[in-house]
Formats: sequence, structure tokens, C-alpha cells
Amino acid sequence: MTTLTASPVAARENRVLADRLGGTIAREIALVAAGTIAMIVLARISIPLPFTPVPVSLGTLGALSVGTTLGARRGLVSVAAYALLGIAGVPVFTGTNVGWAFASFGYILGYLLVAAIAGVAAQRGADRRIATMAPTAVVSLFSVYILGLAWMIPFAHMTLEQGLMKGFVPFIIGDLVKAAVATGAFPVLRSIFR
Repeated sequence: MTTLTASPVAARENRVLADRLGGTIAREIALVAAGTIAMIVLARISIPLPFTPVPVSLGTLGALSVGTTLGARRGLVSVAAYALLGIAGVPVFTGTNVGWAFASFGYILGYLLVAAIAGVAAQRGADRRIATMAPTAVVSLFSVYILGLAWMIPFAHMTLEQGLMKGFVPFIIGDLVKAAVATGAFPVLRSIFR
């Protein structure tokens, strides 16, 4: 079995939760696969809304959790694998969406930003304290709207105002709740596994 080596400083820091389990190529693959499975499960938990093509979903919380737990590199690979499965036709997206030609696909691309921001912040220790996890959760969760709206507005032939009213405003409270959950959960997990 091939062992991945890290510098003694990096090994001591255990920068993200998954670093406590990483080390071999097989474990790295297993961690990425687990992240992809977590994305599939959480993203499938959704509620369609009649007035918007974007469902309420736990996909953003999944991307935040995968990024925070696995770090930016593993998190991005996990989320990319999830997206590629859906593009290839595997029913991993919400509802009956497969491929890429649907209005909410930009939000799936936005999951990559969520995982990357959360992963980089966790690697710098943001998940260790409530004071640093709170802004990390908010910034990473709300980053999904950059690509989500950039895709949905032209795809659905909406104005900017229509896009904001259908693809952003209805989700603010839900995302703040998700941020609060992550803010409370990750520092506790860090203290448990310390």
C-alpha cells in the first residue's frame, strides 16, 4: 500500500477533520467517495417550490460540510464527482434533473465554490471556533448564488430582478439556518476529535 507523506508540521496540525483519517491512497479515495455520497444524499433532500425553478435543498449544506470536513482539494473532487455523475445522466440531482440543461444547474456548479471556500477556511482553522466558523459558513453558503444566478437568469430569460426574487430572496432564511447549524456543529466536532 502506498503511503502519502506530509511534512511533520502539516501532520501535527491535522488541518481538517479528514486529515486524521488520511494517509494512504486508498483512504484518500475512500474519503472522496464518502464526500460524493454525502453530496448525493443531502442534495436529494429537497422541496420544490412552485414559483421558482430552484428547489429548497440541503445541497449547499452538503457542499459546506464536505469542504469543511475534507478540505478544499478533497472537497472539490467530491463535489466535482457529484456534478459529473449528474451530467452523465445518473439521477443524483434534485427532482428529475439530469445533464446540465436546466435552470438550476448553475447552483450545482456553485457547490464547487461553497466547498472550496469552506475547505480553504477549514484548512486555516476556521472550523475550530464559532467566531470564525460563522462568517465562513455565511460566505461559503452565499457564494452559491454567484454561479447559480449567473446561469439561471439567462437560461430562464429572466431580468436581474426576477432572478433575485426567484433564485435568491426565497432562500436567505434557509441559508442562514444552515449557516447557524454549521457554526454550532463544526467547532463541537473539532473539540470532540481533538
